[in-house]
Amino acid sequence: MCSGCAVPRYDVPFDVAGQPTVETIVDRIQCEIRDMVRDDMPNDVTSFHRLFLLDGDYDAQISLSLEVNDTGGLSPSLAYLNPITRATSFIFGANATLSDSRDHNFTENIQLSVRTIYIDWKTNRNPHNCPTADTNLSGNLGITDFVAMAAQTRNLDQSKIFGGSIQFLVTKNLSAVGPTWSLIHFKGPGPLANVSEINTDKITVAFAQGPNVGKPMQLHSNPLNPYAYSFLQQLLTSSINSQLIFLQSTIQQNPGLIR
Repeated sequence: MCSGCAVPRYDVPFDVAGQPTVETIVDRIQCEIRDMVRDDMPNDVTSFHRLFLLDGDYDAQISLSLEVNDTGGLSPSLAYLNPITRATSFIFGANATLSDSRDHNFTENIQLSVRTIYIDWKTNRNPHNCPTADTNLSGNLGITDFVAMAAQTRNLDQSKIFGGSIQFLVTKNLSAVGPTWSLIHFKGPGPLANVSEINTDKITVAFAQGPNVGKPMQLHSNPLNPYAYSFLQQLLTSSINSQLIFLQSTIQQNPGLIR
């Protein structure tokens, strides 16, 4: 069963030493922020709201969550055949199920300054180039959509806080058809094993204005932004509540799930 399996592998790249790394995911987030504030693409819709982000000295608080669940099971079946006549027979079936699962999860929070990323790019200190997509979360995340919706909201709350989440769910499933043999009175064992792996990769982003709103840009890193951090926790709590409500609804509709 899964207790004897290898440690589940996160849906992220691995370095030369075989260790998981989220470097390209963080690089992708920084790359998308850079594209939203660069000033050499005046006709590119991606950077239409660059002044909204830069003048607001926005910080982005980001929570990265990775989860992998491995499940394995044995489902042998056995049929007892009792010949009644040459033309008919009575078949009695029986089956058993043995399953096990193993879950690993990883979470980390990072804070990025929009102005710092812009200055890094402008001075060529760090161009924040987009990485090659080697996992779902290092591909196009669409963070620019969050900014576009907030920037175009006429009555955005006075706190100017906004954000959202991106989630990828990858399911891998293998169902094995085991050997089947027949004797005079028995037929079995039928399908034996099934194995599945589910990767849930999620990024939650909260944008909030920094302490230098409207001030000239300087090369510095903002301290922890309490407004972005607080809103990030609100987003995460809301996501958990939604999952619990969905689970409760599922159980109510399928009471047989609880035994």
